[in-house]
Amino acid sequence: MTQMLARPTGLARQVEDSVAGGPPDHSLRHHQLRFARTIALSVGIQGPVAGVIVGPAVLAGLVGGAGALAYLLGLVAMAFVAYAFVIFSRSFNSAGSVYAFNGAALGPTYGFVSAWILLLVYVSFAGAVYASTADIAQTLLASVGVHIWWVWLALVGFAVTMLFAYRSIRLSTVIIFVCEGVAVLLLAVVGVVVLAKGGYHHHALSAAPFKLHGIALGVLGLGVVNAFGAFSGFEGAATLGEESTQSTRTIPAAVAWSLVGAAAIYIVFTWIADNAYPSSAALAAAPAPFVHLASVDVGPAMGMAVNIAGVISAFGAQLACINAANRLAFALGRDLSSREGLSRSFLTKTHPHFASPVGALALTGGASVAALLAFSFEPTAIRALTVIVEFGAYLIIVAYLLTVLAAIAWVWRHGRRTVPTAVLSVGAGVLVYVLYDTFDPFPSAPFDWVVLAAGLATATGAVLAVVPRFRARLAGSALLGAARRTPIGIAGAEA
Repeated sequence: MTQMLARPTGLARQVEDSVAGGPPDHSLRHHQLRFARTIALSVGIQGPVAGVIVGPAVLAGLVGGAGALAYLLGLVAMAFVAYAFVIFSRSFNSAGSVYAFNGAALGPTYGFVSAWILLLVYVSFAGAVYASTADIAQTLLASVGVHIWWVWLALVGFAVTMLFAYRSIRLSTVIIFVCEGVAVLLLAVVGVVVLAKGGYHHHALSAAPFKLHGIALGVLGLGVVNAFGAFSGFEGAATLGEESTQSTRTIPAAVAWSLVGAAAIYIVFTWIADNAYPSSAALAAAPAPFVHLASVDVGPAMGMAVNIAGVISAFGAQLACINAANRLAFALGRDLSSREGLSRSFLTKTHPHFASPVGALALTGGASVAALLAFSFEPTAIRALTVIVEFGAYLIIVAYLLTVLAAIAWVWRHGRRTVPTAVLSVGAGVLVYVLYDTFDPFPSAPFDWVVLAAGLATATGAVLAVVPRFRARLAGSALLGAARRTPIGIAGAEA
């Protein structure tokens, strides 16, 4: 597989040439990010440490003591989606991510709607993580007697995020990488201590969290759906397709390893949490299990350190979400602008020194903080977080399904290879099941309104895609034109 990933392709060069040659102040800086910086964006969006601080408790409330099993099955299910992104990104890459992938396979309208949905996901996730950062920071400050309204803390996080996103992507990705790395190390210390002390009644090495414990498969399915939300974001590296070195090798590797790495953190630490509490009910009742375990098993200072780990992990997540959204909005703006009008396009404006898409940043940053402020009436940050993140969670399942279906069409059109087609078809079936399990029974209030909002947002993208002026610009896309002119056999050989 490594040899296949390393092989350069004519298609990759064609796509790269199609997006090159723009005005310097309306262009990204190509080939500046190596693997570590590229994977940082995907891992940052996932924010596994911030998620795992509270995730095991949420999952215990859904599936009881089978939390680690649910995450393990979630990894298997999500691997089908990752495979679709790997197939595409081994052939070509661009800042457009699913816009280019899905548009090359099934046409510009399909690609635009896919990108519109994923853009909404990144923007809403950023808004949700502002609230998440505020929630963890509020708990941290309260422990030293400082009480600040959660919205002020969220706005501080937003302002710092915008500052770093305005600067070079090289700086942003280093910050994300360091934030998550430090957070993992702090959490690992707690995990090691819990295991060394034998967990609850010295059963720390029990395999019980990987057993069903008599729960129905439908209930376990709810846990798998929850895992989808936890693991999503691994595809974010694809938005760095123009800025990564050797993108047909770097991007697919980042997609695959970020999913595996984040899933490993969730699985291992959920297993530890399940064994550290006397029952799944006790775990479910803990608002932040690893903060509690750190305080009890190591000391109050470590409990505070884990809280800090959550804050820096959440900050890395919001920075990664905004950077991914910037690139996607930039790519859409580039294709919706004529070559003559590119230098006047606000969405494609880049910083003259940092080459960051500052025009797209203004749009995506403004939209993300608007999503946050729309729920500033909520008494707690966790309430606002839950509602905003559900909006993105519903949409991302649709974006993943659209991408898997596009990958099936891509493989079928380029060689009709049996194994990739079969694997992707299974993946499509898994996603259909996830959608079914998500909406049956139909979510109760207030999430019924969130579903309606997600549906209206998707419909808006579909309407925009058929507006004559938009449709004409998309049909004339140099990027999609280069990708669709691939000689039969190139993509099939790589898939």
